Amino acid sequence: KNLLGGKGANLAEMTTLGIPVPPGFTITTDVCNYYYKNNLIFPKDLETQAREAIKKTETIMQKQFGNEENPLLFSVRSGARQSMPGMMETVLNIGLTSKTIPGLIKKTKNERFVYDAYRRLIMMYADVVMEKAAGIEPLDGHGIRSALEEILKNYKHEHRYQHDVDMDGKDWRAISGMFKTKIKTQLGNDFPDDHLSQLWGGVRAVFKSWNGKRAKNYRQIEGIPGEWGTAVNVQAMV
Repeated sequence: KNLLGGKGANLAEMTTLGIPVPPGFTITTDVCNYYYKNNLIFPKDLETQAREAIKKTETIMQKQFGNEENPLLFSVRSGARQSMPGMMETVLNIGLTSKTIPGLIKKTKNERFVYDAYRRLIMMYADVVMEKAAGIEPLDGHGIRSALEEILKNYKHEHRYQHDVDMDGKDWRAISGMFKTKIKTQLGNDFPDDHLSQLWGGVRAVFKSWNGKRAKNYRQIEGIPGEWGTAVNVQAMV
């Protein structure tokens, strides 16, 4: 638990017991501490180990991360050894890119589902990775998440949609494009269209959230030592 964090330890135990949980891997709390002690740099062998773990996950899922025809998607979640509900960051649907989206639409036969998942990734990633983890202060307290929510609200109003469920695949595709344009103008960077950039951005953001304002305050109240660090759970989306 000290190395894998609460969530990672529980997932490992359930896997050992033969309980069907989506496959994946855990980046340990040691890596988090190394990251902070070494000027926010990952250990040299981390990428190689992660690549091996991704390969094993691909074999189990019979999908490939970044593959154009049968893509595997990941979630990236924090996992401190003591539960810190809502204090740390999560990114879902990592691996959705302009290359993998057509293949996933073909496979699921559901354009709406895929583009809805994509716009959620864009929203989460912009908020968690590109703004918070990058240390960008929101404009007049108006962060990227609320700016994107505003775009969605206006789009629904213009098209006389009452609810998200009224929107189809073409709508979500249009929204995704509008989101990416806004991210570029407000945050100065493009939303990454590469599966590995998305993954490592997510991992970095979870480590950064360990020392975010909310997490620090919570640790102080709960008496959780800062040197514990957090693990990162990378798990296949099913």
